Amino acid sequence: MKLNYRKDIDGLRAIAVLAVLLNHANIPGFSGGYVGVDVFFVISGFLITAIIAREIEGGEFTFSKFYERRIRRILPALSVVTLFVLLASFVLFDAEKLHSVGKSLIATTLFYSNINFWMEAGYFDAPSQLKPLLHTWSLAVEEQFYIIFPVFMIILYLYAKQFKNLVLIFVFGLSLGFAIYQSKQDTSAAFYLVQYRMWELLTGALLSLNIIPAFNAKKFNNILGLGGLALLSAPIFLYSENTLFPGLNAIPPVLGTALVIYSNSTSESASGKLLGFPALVFIGKISYSLYLWHWPILVFFRYYLILPETVTEQWLIIFGILLVSTASWRFIETPFRSQKTFNTQKIYILAAGAMSFVLFLSGMIYYFDGLLTRAGLTKLPYSREEGGQWFLEECNINYVDNPKEILTCKVGDKTKVSTFMIWGDSHTPALGKAANDASKIYELSGVITYAQGCPPYMGMTPTPSYGDLSCDRYNKMVIDYLEAHPEIRTVVLVSRMTLYLEGTPYKQEDDINHILTDTHHEAPKGANSEILIRLGLERTVQSLKSMNRNIYIVVPIPEVGYDVPSANFIASRTGRDINNLIAPTLDEYLARSERTRLLLDEFKNSYGVELIEPWKTLCQESICRVSIDGIPLYFDDDHLSVFGSEVLTPVFEPIFAGIK
Repeated sequence: MKLNYRKDIDGLRAIAVLAVLLNHANIPGFSGGYVGVDVFFVISGFLITAIIAREIEGGEFTFSKFYERRIRRILPALSVVTLFVLLASFVLFDAEKLHSVGKSLIATTLFYSNINFWMEAGYFDAPSQLKPLLHTWSLAVEEQFYIIFPVFMIILYLYAKQFKNLVLIFVFGLSLGFAIYQSKQDTSAAFYLVQYRMWELLTGALLSLNIIPAFNAKKFNNILGLGGLALLSAPIFLYSENTLFPGLNAIPPVLGTALVIYSNSTSESASGKLLGFPALVFIGKISYSLYLWHWPILVFFRYYLILPETVTEQWLIIFGILLVSTASWRFIETPFRSQKTFNTQKIYILAAGAMSFVLFLSGMIYYFDGLLTRAGLTKLPYSREEGGQWFLEECNINYVDNPKEILTCKVGDKTKVSTFMIWGDSHTPALGKAANDASKIYELSGVITYAQGCPPYMGMTPTPSYGDLSCDRYNKMVIDYLEAHPEIRTVVLVSRMTLYLEGTPYKQEDDINHILTDTHHEAPKGANSEILIRLGLERTVQSLKSMNRNIYIVVPIPEVGYDVPSANFIASRTGRDINNLIAPTLDEYLARSERTRLLLDEFKNSYGVELIEPWKTLCQESICRVSIDGIPLYFDDDHLSVFGSEVLTPVFEPIFAGIK
């Protein structure tokens, strides 16, 4: 294929970047706009493979020329964006988040940010909307691919030229197969890691190598091109954050992009004319700068605003992003691409200097926290950094394998035999400080056990799951532990029941569906979440009743839907009251938790369990407070902080007063 300039490819770039931008800006109707990245991957594989193949066949390929082109294309604008992120983070973020930005800046500069963000994608990871460099994962995927791919192509041309397409098809098939499998096993890995995205780049590569010879039939190409446009566009409007992605669902946008490129390979088809619209072509030209700038600008504006943007604010931000991106393309991208402005030697020197400068500043921030303190950015009291966790450090339980018995931590008077247990999901240790202080008052000892994302519903497995230990096995081990410890007479059950019952996160919380599955297969087919929770909780309560245990259930605390420590920090710096901004009203809490409270009332009446109601302490007058005297009550958007737990100490005192 010829490497003549093609307006249709800039048009495709425009569709891709606008889809991503409008999706990230939360414009209604673009819930699947993240597939724009897949369109970029195909385009990149097509264009760069065509250049590599042409130069290898002509005996002109050199690694210095290849990477010079990559440097000119990638580094100038990226360097300016990373410096902007560094400066804005220093001004707006607290020390903890600035430390995290330093880490991601190093990963971005060295092109392993996809690995960095994949490794960070844990249960208590900071919300994605607070990571200004999250979008650079796709750049890392491309650059990792282009470290290996030119070498691979040279070897193929030297030793297996006649079979090169077959070899590439084989690698393509392997990558696609692994991606489909991994998307069901570990969606985060399938999304971020290059081995599961390689097939998308290879789609463009195979297209550029004429694996399917060009077919010069105008009507046929018109049908292919328009069909391809429909295929790549439909997911933008039909997919959502709940779509299993990538895997099989990545095939339509990838195939659609390939069909559009193929249909315009010999002459301009109908799709090419549509994509050649001047405004689209211009957006395509600035697409790299637009992609780089859009996400950090959105992150910092949202962080400052705290509350969701209004429609007017959304479009003003988008307009501002377009202006900044146009300036970036005109004054940063364009000059650095010219040999006249910067020759080969200068471009390598400038690249090395820019990378070294960013790495130096990032390293200072990441490795030397003391500098942050001297800069006046002290860590927030009772925030994530307190004790290394959201609760007492000794209760930082993490199952990394399949143990024979549960892990516990002791609270209260540790010289005494434990007589109570607090058992549940991650909201369990978030109540630990209250339990610890209240039990000390009555000279009692107890144990806490929990597994992240595992509510104490026997026989129920939640999706998504966290960690290596299945919830079903964990809950069975808790029952075994209680049978082996008859001295534990009182059991307190804790879970974020409202989330499982409603099935949706709250407000600005990252949008992940939470689904329960009955591993005992006793629930009716198609049973809703309420039936499953009731069934799982009945099994738990009946098991405890058969052992003659006293049972308490904690009514879930109010969800906030905003990262409270972050919002508290920026609100305090800008003279705003965080409770007036994000605290849920009492009416909101009662409405969100209505089905939860009705279900728990059933258990109270049917099984004689007692209910613990922290919300009555947290919710005063018309709001459910998220901060007291400037100190956050929450660790994130739904777990209590150490301070928040401490505030609830009086709630547990009546319970422990009755334990002997």
